[in-house]
Amino acid sequence: MTDAACPFCVIVAGEDPSAREIYRDANAVAFFPREPATHGHTLVVPTRHVRHVWELTDSDLTSLSLVTIKVAGAIRTAVAPEGLNIIQSNGHAAAQTVEHVHVHVVPRWENDRMTEFWPAGTEETSADIASAARKITAALSGGTSTTSAEDRRQHLVFVQSVVARLAQASSTAKAWLLPIVTATYGYAITKNAPGIALLGVVAVMVFALLDANYLKEERAFRQLYDEVAGDGPVPAFSMNPAVAGHNRQRRNYWPDLRDWKSWSVAPVYLPLVMTGLVIAVLYAWVW
Repeated sequence: MTDAACPFCVIVAGEDPSAREIYRDANAVAFFPREPATHGHTLVVPTRHVRHVWELTDSDLTSLSLVTIKVAGAIRTAVAPEGLNIIQSNGHAAAQTVEHVHVHVVPRWENDRMTEFWPAGTEETSADIASAARKITAALSGGTSTTSAEDRRQHLVFVQSVVARLAQASSTAKAWLLPIVTATYGYAITKNAPGIALLGVVAVMVFALLDANYLKEERAFRQLYDEVAGDGPVPAFSMNPAVAGHNRQRRNYWPDLRDWKSWSVAPVYLPLVMTGLVIAVLYAWVW
């Protein structure tokens, strides 16, 4: 099974004339990347389109591993590296740029151009490490989380209360903005004061930023809720949404484009901004 939009599937199909293929069998293909990191840097991919390592079958894994070891041996014979990295990444946060499982076989030499990618030290506490060990051990044995059902229900109540408060804050922001807009736009019209209309526009934009941020945080906590409800790998009673799902990365606290485009933000605030600008332009021209 292949994906016509996947560049690695195109190589597997033999339809990329620029690909420098070095090995092929029924289950895997090895080729050079377009920009090798070091001399002899090779990619090994399964012929079947598989996005992430979690989707590999036992058969996929066996054939991919055997070809990777075969390529590593050939690289050692051919270019005599002083060391070798075998790197396999999954997901954007792990620097996967093509969603087709691939293994980097990277020959290494002292002082080569590869930079150190392993962080110094750790941010994990002893409690974090112990919690992770318990959960991963349970998952490996087919067991369940060590968090009790009652603790999980209480955790969900805590998270849901935050979601409710964020939704209430969004409603309150809109309620506060209405009299501000009415006062500034009304004053601008009755007193021919375009500057006051622009002041109202600024107020609308500030409240829009607050509301979009409330929405961003609400979505993050809803993701946390889903992970806790699904017995995901979330520390007991954690209220940090950065530990859940798509939030597992360095968090950006500014609203994203999808937050601005939401039905609860753009359709509410954009007409108010446009109205204020129209009032300011019209009365500036009349004045």
